[in-house]
Amino acid sequence: MKPALPRMNKLSLTATLFSLCLSTNLYAEGDEMLLPAVGSQAIIDAQLNGNKIRISGTGLHTLPALPGSITIDLNPGETIERVLLYWQVFDEDTAYDVDIDVERMGDGFANMVTGQVIGEYVEGFGGSPDLAFYNAYSATIRADITDLNLIQPGSNTLLISGLDQIALPDPNFGDDGRNGAGVLLIYSDDSGDGVQLLDGHDAAWWERNYPGTDKFSETLGSTVPVRFQFDPASVERFAALSMFVASVEGSGQTGDDRPSVVVIRPGGDPANEIRDANALMSNRGEEWDDYLKMVPIPAGVDYVEVEILSETDPYVDPLSVLNPDGSKTIDPASFVWLAAGLSTPSPVENVCECRPKAITFTYVGGSCAASDNDQGEEFKCMGDLNFADTISVTTFAHKFSLDETQRDIAVATPTVSLSGALTVVADGTGGRAGRLPPQTKLLLQVNGTMQTLDIHTSCSLPLNTGDQFGPLVLQSFEQGDQCGRD
Repeated sequence: MKPALPRMNKLSLTATLFSLCLSTNLYAEGDEMLLPAVGSQAIIDAQLNGNKIRISGTGLHTLPALPGSITIDLNPGETIERVLLYWQVFDEDTAYDVDIDVERMGDGFANMVTGQVIGEYVEGFGGSPDLAFYNAYSATIRADITDLNLIQPGSNTLLISGLDQIALPDPNFGDDGRNGAGVLLIYSDDSGDGVQLLDGHDAAWWERNYPGTDKFSETLGSTVPVRFQFDPASVERFAALSMFVASVEGSGQTGDDRPSVVVIRPGGDPANEIRDANALMSNRGEEWDDYLKMVPIPAGVDYVEVEILSETDPYVDPLSVLNPDGSKTIDPASFVWLAAGLSTPSPVENVCECRPKAITFTYVGGSCAASDNDQGEEFKCMGDLNFADTISVTTFAHKFSLDETQRDIAVATPTVSLSGALTVVADGTGGRAGRLPPQTKLLLQVNGTMQTLDIHTSCSLPLNTGDQFGPLVLQSFEQGDQCGRD
């Protein structure tokens, strides 16, 4: 058994976004770190004018037989600021395939989109491109597709194909170099929220993180943490974190899970740190992950820092648990981090004190196990939609009467896509008007698969913005008509 060796963390190499922005000559591109997304004045303006980010991606290992499919919504009251398309590739040389085909379902034709390499694997900060995973070169490519008018009001499905100019040095590695693509929509909705976006190429794998060994790499062993800076508020609020990550092999490819940890630090208090273990598991198709998280920002905090670790949680040194023959018992994920965006809300009411008449959730995907609230046995959840792109939503009267809708409540958004808003409103009459029922019963469905949520909405139990109920995160609520009466 090999002895455990010290690991290196690139935190010491990291500065705030502001100091990174000033480094215009050094690290001009996002080579092994994510930097503020620039490239055009339009992208900069979108971040200044936009309020929120919505993402949707797809794995592309089905090519060329089947295109990848991305579904993304544009809801009433939302205005497009910018639509960006990202993809990540491995290749035998640095003549990366920067052309990709994008077809809006229903148009009947594909658009050839040419992107720009915004970051690639380099050995040593400021170094030259070098071989990464699969003994191949690796790059992140971005294209601004706003003017193609592919995202229109309602639900949009984009078919992704092409990338046929890619080859790996050794096809027996089991990878074809086409890891996936994702659409990132920056939009405004008059909410007053602020948007920040960082992108580039930051790859990591635990086995390259042991100084003094022949496999050690200054840049490939870990990621550079990113920091989002904003004005503090006097109350707690919840920011929406959206990220694209490629090249995490799911258990369907390897037969084993590949652990990783997304670490989120709202401010400098260790008590506020979030360690989201094994959230990256090829959730959008083989070797592509969309990561969505509502992040609590305590009062007075003015930044959120994020990094992704190739390790288990709790941490176990893989070299300390090798088999007698030297083979691995655990093999944390190798991955490429492409983009990270944060939408930070203006301070709003965050605790329900009187039964509301409307509640808005964000659909982030996830099973019942993802729930995080203080309602105890009053909250019930059954089923799993497995991060479905788009779901339909109705109410139900009873767990034995799913076909019968609940009275006194209506679903204002009966169809919702990942990172989209789901709103339910009071629909009662007489003494039941102007407030939701004590229990809100939601039926979520996709292609015959169902998930039921039974949420306590009378406010006799805690109901706070940021609470998670299965795949839904409470974003806001509107006070009921009866509130404030003597």
